[in-house]
Amino acid sequence: MNPNKQIIPRAMVMNEQTIRFDFGPETSREIYHTIQQFCQVVESDRNHLLEEVVPSNKTVTVFFRKELVNPSVIIEQLLKKWVNRTDSILSVNTRTIEIPVCYDTMFSEDIPRICNHTGLTREEVIAIHTGTSYKVYMIGFLPGFPYLGELPEVLHVPRLKKPRLSVPKGTVGIGGTQTGIYPIESPGGWNIIGRTPLDLYCLKRIEPFLIRAGDQLKFRSISLETFNEMKEELAREPEMIMQFVKEGL
Repeated sequence: MNPNKQIIPRAMVMNEQTIRFDFGPETSREIYHTIQQFCQVVESDRNHLLEEVVPSNKTVTVFFRKELVNPSVIIEQLLKKWVNRTDSILSVNTRTIEIPVCYDTMFSEDIPRICNHTGLTREEVIAIHTGTSYKVYMIGFLPGFPYLGELPEVLHVPRLKKPRLSVPKGTVGIGGTQTGIYPIESPGGWNIIGRTPLDLYCLKRIEPFLIRAGDQLKFRSISLETFNEMKEELAREPEMIMQFVKEGL
């Protein structure tokens, strides 16, 4: 994508109180950075009608407090603000979160399948997965479930044909072009490669959700012993999880 190209999203009225702005079919860090900037522009002049601005990897959905009498006027105003934006409101604050992951065989039942599909060794799969920095494009599917990109192409493996009925919380998986972490126990069809001792979603914390859209994630391999120690420590002191979060640009 040309970084100097002006991207004008396509606006769609979803209902009487909702407008969605579509930035096209491409998914990339550049597009998501543009989406973050668009959210800032919309929120920079928050009026009494604006309820919430929700980004995803390709769209921004704007919710309003009441029915819009003339949504086309709102669309025109927002797009005009976007085209005439100034650099002073376009700084994007990014947090970096380190996610410790145990890739022990008891937590990585699908790595042999991934090795057969890719021709990589177990060590190479782990090294590639931990050697990449991932952008959180959106939160969805489950409370706190992060959709991360971009997974290195060599690890692009199809999801399971028959999803599992139960995947433990903290499970790290890959599927297609993405990698993600299950914040709670749930059904799932991603390839299981490890588990983190971190609770992505915990009502005992001041901030129940650890990860936000726009965060940068980095996986770090840990031993089974370290996994168990971290899990016990974080169960006693849930707020200690914030040591894995670093604020910055």
